[in-house]
Amino acid sequence: FAWKRVWNKDKPLACVIMLNPCHADNYMVDTSTALVVNNITRLEKYGGVEILNLYSRLTKKLNFKWNPEEELNLPDNDVFIKKAAEECDIVILAWGKSVYNNPKSEARALAVINMLQEHKKKLFYISDGEKDFIHPLTPSLRSGWILKPFFGSTPSTSENNGPVC
Repeated sequence: FAWKRVWNKDKPLACVIMLNPCHADNYMVDTSTALVVNNITRLEKYGGVEILNLYSRLTKKLNFKWNPEEELNLPDNDVFIKKAAEECDIVILAWGKSVYNNPKSEARALAVINMLQEHKKKLFYISDGEKDFIHPLTPSLRSGWILKPFFGSTPSTSENNGPVC
């Protein structure tokens, strides 16, 4: 449900929510996880990161056609998302725009956003300065993120550049 790495216990944690988990563990990490850790480290404000996902199923690609919602996402996933949002100083919605291409994943994303309403001041998304609400695997983000507040503007029209790493 969650993957956490802490490198400085004296600094706050960042939470990053992506689409679905891969097979990363304590020894081997996937590209998305490595890029998230690198970019959170570049911010210099955070001493660790907790990575969670909209869907809890370990798979290379989600299949909404063949898998029912309850098979793709176990109920405990929401418990972990809520707990991380409470404990972390920032929650970065990093699932990218592709979730809005499928009605099921769009509904799930909106459900998570609604679930996190009490933490709305902590909610941010990633931009590269030209494109907004993009996934950490996007090539233009390899060397740094621009974080923008999620509420108060729509991801595609925000003028606030937020902190740059």
